[in-house]
Amino acid sequence: MLNVDARIRAFIALGAICIIWGTTYTAIKYAIRDFPPFLLVGIRQTIAGIILLCWALLSGKMHIPNRQYVWKQVLTGIITITGGNGFVTWALQFVSSGLSAVIGSLTPVFVVLINLIWRGSDRINKWVIAGVLLGFGGLGLIFSDGWKDFSNPVYAWGIAGCFASCLTWSLGTVMAKRFNRQDVSPVLNAGMQITAGGLGGFTLSFLFDPSHHIDHHWESWLSVFYLGIVGSALAFTLYMFVLKHLSTTVASLYTYINPVVAILLGWALLGEQLSWMEAAGMGLTIAGVWLANQGGNG
Repeated sequence: MLNVDARIRAFIALGAICIIWGTTYTAIKYAIRDFPPFLLVGIRQTIAGIILLCWALLSGKMHIPNRQYVWKQVLTGIITITGGNGFVTWALQFVSSGLSAVIGSLTPVFVVLINLIWRGSDRINKWVIAGVLLGFGGLGLIFSDGWKDFSNPVYAWGIAGCFASCLTWSLGTVMAKRFNRQDVSPVLNAGMQITAGGLGGFTLSFLFDPSHHIDHHWESWLSVFYLGIVGSALAFTLYMFVLKHLSTTVASLYTYINPVVAILLGWALLGEQLSWMEAAGMGLTIAGVWLANQGGNG
């Protein structure tokens, strides 16, 4: 049975993640003004991963079961960090931080569906179906004022990048829950996954970033350090701790809060707008996520 104190600490950690990852959308918007997106992912995540690996080494938490375990962590990191974080960082060049966070709020829905598919024997119940339909109906409202924007291929690709990020992050979450062992430190797991994801970011930068030029401004560098130390090293370690003690669907509930934080910061700092239709759509999307979670936990 799960230790009660550990469960309480896991929920406290989840609360911190809700706030921290809600702020990273705005921080990324600042950083990509001066950094190519995939290069930003490589720099941010690799620095964070090395810090965590050093922390695990110095604290005597470098217990690695076997080589196969390392490769599972590497694969999980590439899917979660290179894919999940890489796609959304690229997409934020073209869409608002609030919209990307709202699309990211579908993570629990994808997590439930991936778990159902992975387990094989489970069935999708009426609550999951209702949640998925309601969630995507909410997205329809969010886009209702701007369907014409889809004729702009840049905007459409930005939306596609957000959905790709949501899907890969969800898959990585399920993989981490299944592959991470209880006797391995969350710091070490996070360090291996983030380092692998950061190196994957450098690879994508080499292949897809049109330029590797960096404009050196204090706002963007401050954003990079915040993203690396707080958004990655701290928050992802907390996430590994949460996944160790809570279910994947509960662990992904941070996506309820992220859009609110991202939208408020986008409005206050970036001048992004939020119409009443978009607000209503966000409410429906979050309600759909809640229903899907109820069905997935049932």
